[in-house]
Amino acid sequence: MASDPTLRRLRQLRRDQRAQSESDLRYTIYVALMVLLIVGVPVIRMAILGLASPEIVAFVVSTAAPAVLSAVTGLLIAALVVLGRIRGPALVDPFRSAVVASNHLPRRQTLLRPFLVSTTQLVGVLVALALVLSAALAVAGAASALSVVVFVAATVLVGILAGIAWLGGQSLPPRSSQRIAAALAAVSLTGAVIPGGLLLTPWGWVALLYPSSGLAPWLALAGLAIAVLAASLVVPKLLDGIRGSELNAQAQRWTSAATFTASADLAGAFEQFRALPTVGRQWRAVQVVPTPILMFVRDIVGSLRTPERALLAALSLTVAGFLLASISAVPATVAWAPALLGGVIAFLALGVWSDGFRHAADTAVALPLYGFGVAKEIALHATLPVVGVLVFVGAGALTALAVGASPASVIVALAFALFIVIIRIMNATKGQMPLELLAPIPTPAGDLSGALVMMWQADALLLTSVLSLALTTSWLSTPVLLTLIPVAAVIVLAIARHNLANAR
Repeated sequence: MASDPTLRRLRQLRRDQRAQSESDLRYTIYVALMVLLIVGVPVIRMAILGLASPEIVAFVVSTAAPAVLSAVTGLLIAALVVLGRIRGPALVDPFRSAVVASNHLPRRQTLLRPFLVSTTQLVGVLVALALVLSAALAVAGAASALSVVVFVAATVLVGILAGIAWLGGQSLPPRSSQRIAAALAAVSLTGAVIPGGLLLTPWGWVALLYPSSGLAPWLALAGLAIAVLAASLVVPKLLDGIRGSELNAQAQRWTSAATFTASADLAGAFEQFRALPTVGRQWRAVQVVPTPILMFVRDIVGSLRTPERALLAALSLTVAGFLLASISAVPATVAWAPALLGGVIAFLALGVWSDGFRHAADTAVALPLYGFGVAKEIALHATLPVVGVLVFVGAGALTALAVGASPASVIVALAFALFIVIIRIMNATKGQMPLELLAPIPTPAGDLSGALVMMWQADALLLTSVLSLALTTSWLSTPVLLTLIPVAAVIVLAIARHNLANAR
C-alpha cells in the first residue's frame, strides 16, 4: 500500500508545494527565532524567577500540589477529547481534505502525518511548561536534576496520551466522545480527592513524579510507557474512523475563521464555531406570562438547546467565582494570577448567555419588536446572566471559603462578576469596527493601525483584565472596591448607551 501510485502522486505534489514556499518557510523560521530571542527568552526568565519566589515555591511543593497537577492534567485530556470535535489533530487544508475524503486510501496513511505533527506540537507545549516549572523548582533548590529529567520524560509520555485522546475526540461519534470526556473529568477529580487515587491513572503517575515521589520513579515511567504503547495500538483504527464529511467541515470551518481573522473580524471568526442546537427543538420558548418572566424563559430555553455550551458556561462561572474569591487566600505577590484568570474566565463564560444582548443591539436600528425600546430589552435579557452569576459564581466563591478565603472576598467576587455582565452589554452594543481604524498610521516603530484594530476588537476583554488586576491592589480595600464597582458600571453603561445612539 505504501507504493500506491495515488499516494506517491499526493506526496510529490506536497513536495512541490514545499519547494515553491521554501523562501516563505525560511522567513517564518527567522521571524520565530527573533521573537523567541527578543521576547520569549526574557518572558521565560521572568516566569522562572517569579515561580522560584518563596511564596510560590511553598505552594508548588506543598502536599496538595500533586493532586492539583493530576486533576489539571486529567481535565486537560478530557478537554482535548471535546476539542477534537471542533479541531482534531488530523486536520489538513480544504483541498487536501477533499482529496483524502474522496480517495480509496486508508486514512491511517493519508492522515498519519498531520496527526503526528499536531501531537508533536502539543507535546512541545507541555514540555515547555514542564521545563519552566522544573527550572523554577531547581533554582529554588526544591528539585534535583534527576527529578527534573524524570518529570520532563513523564510529561512527554502523558503528552502523547493526550494527543491520542485528542484524536479520539475527532474520530469517535459525538455521544461517545461526550461520555468519554465526562468520564475522564469525573475520574480525574475523584482520583485527586480520594486517598491513593493518584496511583490509579496515568496522569496521577505524572503527578507522583513531581517534584519527587515516594513511588519508585522508574516504576511510574514504565507504567506510562506501557500505557502509551497500548494507546498507540488504536491510533490506526481511530484514523480510519474519521468521517470524510466531518474532516471537510473542520477544514472549511478553520479556513473561514482564518479568513475572518485576517480581515480583523473576530466576531465572524468566532461565529464559525458556534454550537448548533441539539436538543429541545420541541420546547416552547414563548409562554403567556409577564414580560420579564417571558424573556428569562426564552433565553434559558435557547441556552439549554445547546447543553454542552450551557454546561461549560456554568462550570466556568463556578471556577471563576472560586478564583476571584480566593484572592484573599493566596500570598499578595501572586494574587494577580487568580484575579486575572478568574476575570477572563467569567468574561468568556458570560458570552454564552449574552446572545440576548447581541440580538437587542442588532435590532436597535429597526422598529421595536416587543413594544418597548432597546434599553428595556437589554435590561430584560440581563436576567439570565445575572441569575447565572448569582448561582454559579456565588457557589464557586462560597467554595473558596474552604481554602481560607474571607467572606468579604466572596462579596467582591459577586459584585465584580455582575460588573462583567455590564461589560458584556457594552461589548454587544459597539457595532461594526470603524473603517478609519484600517487607515495606516506610520510611525518610527512601524504601522500602528494593526494595534488599534486589535485594541478595538479586544477592548472589553482588556478592560476586564485591567480591572481584575485592580482587585489585588493593596490600597483598594473592600469598601472602596464595593463603591468603585457601581461607579464603573455607570460609566460602562453610558458608553453602551452612546454606542446605541450612534448605531441609530
